[in-house]
Amino acid sequence: MTDHVTQAYLDDESLHGVMAGLDLPPALRAAYGHRLVNRPFFLDEYTAHDVAADVMDFFELLFSLPRRMFDGSFTRFAEALGIPPAEAAIMGSERPPTHGRADIYRVGDAFRLLEINAGSQLGGPDLGELARVIQQDAGFEPFVREHDLRHVNPVEKLLDAVGRDRTIAFLEEGGMLTRFAKGFESFRETCARSGVDVLLGELHELTERNGHLHLHGTKLDVAVRYFNAAQAVGYAELLAKGHKTELYTPLSSYYYGSKSTIALLSEHREVLTDDEKALVDRLVPWTRYVRDVPRDRLRADRENLIVKAAGGFAGAGVHPGWLLTDREWARVLDDVAGQPYVVQERVRPTPDVVPGDDRPWLTTWGWFVTDQGFAGMSIRSMPFADGAVVSYAGNPATKVSGLLVH
Repeated sequence: MTDHVTQAYLDDESLHGVMAGLDLPPALRAAYGHRLVNRPFFLDEYTAHDVAADVMDFFELLFSLPRRMFDGSFTRFAEALGIPPAEAAIMGSERPPTHGRADIYRVGDAFRLLEINAGSQLGGPDLGELARVIQQDAGFEPFVREHDLRHVNPVEKLLDAVGRDRTIAFLEEGGMLTRFAKGFESFRETCARSGVDVLLGELHELTERNGHLHLHGTKLDVAVRYFNAAQAVGYAELLAKGHKTELYTPLSSYYYGSKSTIALLSEHREVLTDDEKALVDRLVPWTRYVRDVPRDRLRADRENLIVKAAGGFAGAGVHPGWLLTDREWARVLDDVAGQPYVVQERVRPTPDVVPGDDRPWLTTWGWFVTDQGFAGMSIRSMPFADGAVVSYAGNPATKVSGLLVH
């Protein structure tokens, strides 16, 4: 079913030029201006918050897994997720704040979760800034007023969570700050518009003094983590000494973004209450560890299955069976045998319409949540014909847009 505001937008051709005419801030334009979907996206506020509430409840299930399934042992939990011991050793057992992005497909009136990304190291929060620019566009403003359209900015929600009056650095490692320089400059530009100046750096640039981490001589109150556990292993001593600087989110978040957690919840229904089973059934497609599914079944059901690396991101390690030949699929199954990979039932999303393009479009709705609930959206979309991985960093055919709620 098409959202009534979406239909009103599609029916009014005078509105279809809004994306091309946006006055984007410089860093946002540099990051995304060349890859915008030719339309905004719309969602009713009730659904935005309702799905976010499901995602938050799902996080609660994830946080309970060590206790429910491993007698509180994070060592066993890490082993089950395929996390190397050196990484698990520095991740600890601290319960992290709820902060993440659920990547979701719309299927008719329902929404189905593909994966959940836990922690602060998430792409796309500055697309909330894109939504702000769309909302404030002068030519689009009558439509905004008519339908009472608003936006929620994930970057502002992040700043609320870490504290706007603190000295904040966004930290990466391994040259990733350079690789994703345009994205980080867009983050920083959005923060500056909100009145917060953030620093950018990498782990190797840090020093420690009197229990605080320092970046280029500046004492940090909080370091917003964009590096992962593997990158942090070589800096474990430094991070431990700099314990007076808050790490947001803690490395323990890394456990809960593993796709293996979805396999655990999908398979081990015996540990769930009836309400929890209903939640998992509502959100999650059938998911299992590849190692736990008979090879004959995997080969026979190629058209309906997708294989994913448990800890992959930006589309890395994703193999959609329906886009492969039988021989290619068999080779994938051979290559991933014994590695931390999951297999998931294919979700068939409802196509989206883009003005001026006759092709059906495939959209991933990235629901951001914090401890306070719904925290905005990352919209990524591309024609179905361009693959099955809707990833801005992982597929050059992927474009982005902003979400307005009503």
